[in-house]
Amino acid sequence: MPINVPVVRAGNIVTPQFVPPDVIGVTVASNSYVFDTTEDFYLPDFAARTGTNVLSTPLTVSRKFAGMHYHASLPTVDYAIARNVDVPGCIWSNIAPTVRGVYDWSALDAFVADAAAGGRDIVFNCFGTPTWASARPAEPGHYGSGGDAEPAAMQDMADFAAAVCSRYRSRGTPITAFEVWNEPKYADGGGLNEGNYFTGTPQALAQMAKAVFQAVKAIDSAALVLSPAPTGLEYPWLEGDRSGTDNLNRFMAAPDGAGGSGRDWLDAIAFHSYSHDGYNNVYAIPQMVANVRTVMALHNLSDRAIWITETSAITPALASFVPQHQQEYIARTLLLALGSGVSRVIWYAWDDPLGFASQPAVAAYWNQITGALAGASLSLVNSLRNRRVAAVVDGKRYLV
Repeated sequence: MPINVPVVRAGNIVTPQFVPPDVIGVTVASNSYVFDTTEDFYLPDFAARTGTNVLSTPLTVSRKFAGMHYHASLPTVDYAIARNVDVPGCIWSNIAPTVRGVYDWSALDAFVADAAAGGRDIVFNCFGTPTWASARPAEPGHYGSGGDAEPAAMQDMADFAAAVCSRYRSRGTPITAFEVWNEPKYADGGGLNEGNYFTGTPQALAQMAKAVFQAVKAIDSAALVLSPAPTGLEYPWLEGDRSGTDNLNRFMAAPDGAGGSGRDWLDAIAFHSYSHDGYNNVYAIPQMVANVRTVMALHNLSDRAIWITETSAITPALASFVPQHQQEYIARTLLLALGSGVSRVIWYAWDDPLGFASQPAVAAYWNQITGALAGASLSLVNSLRNRRVAAVVDGKRYLV
């Protein structure tokens, strides 16, 4: 607790009778100095002037909470979840590039085999519509012509999801979770150069979620279906503001064409926790999660788990940090996410400027912090006003 120290008065000068050790802040009252010490970082109900308590209830972290993306270079760090986004050859337009029902599984087979060999969960993102299946085949897209559009026939997407699910379940390496699309901003959210990966409507996305959900569950009832993962959720939500939070709400509310809505076709909620303010505000993660929970409550989904399927320092990129700051950013991200109640966190990406493949000390630290957290009892996470995070993990104090 803060330490109250009586004052000594000498005319107009007021000084404390003594200064306690480990002081990190002070306020002055009429008859005393109130000193905050490093002990105050670890109070579950500490003063607002010190920071904010993030963790409401102690929890046990999943042993498979931490994931890693990669492009072409397999990560050499420990990770428990692999996601196919931006692994060459592993999206719909690569696997079925020219014609309905004819597949090239070579790249995805290798991806799944590596994940399975490491005992990892697998998230397969259903996105990147092939030109032949696209509702707008001539439209420029991130992953080929027409690739950012919904399919002209939803059955094509259902058939593809079923083919993926069936292939790997029959091989004994089932897909853990199917995620419906990546960072949608819809037809009114800009185009190719504005980072919009989906140029359809919320209604089209709801129909896609229905198609994937029904196709997957008919084959593997244990496979999870994740919501489309929006980005840009760092500010308090105002309905209609077209933020990532609003995009998530629009999907959940959108009619699926069969009497339901987007919210009916998911097992867990996914989002991306990048901060787009130009300063990589990692401390906004609790606000992002709070925004997601608000939308979940509106649609009676408060019991569902929350996954962060992409995260890193993006502007500027993590690689521009010195190694110590990379380590601190990673730790703060993981602690603030887990403390906010997020179940899974997948880093993007090992072998690009948002990752740390070229930093062996940072890679070693990733193994250290994820190893300490996996399966651990997390009893406190405090976001401090001095831009640090205090946590207690299995009874051990961390200050990062």
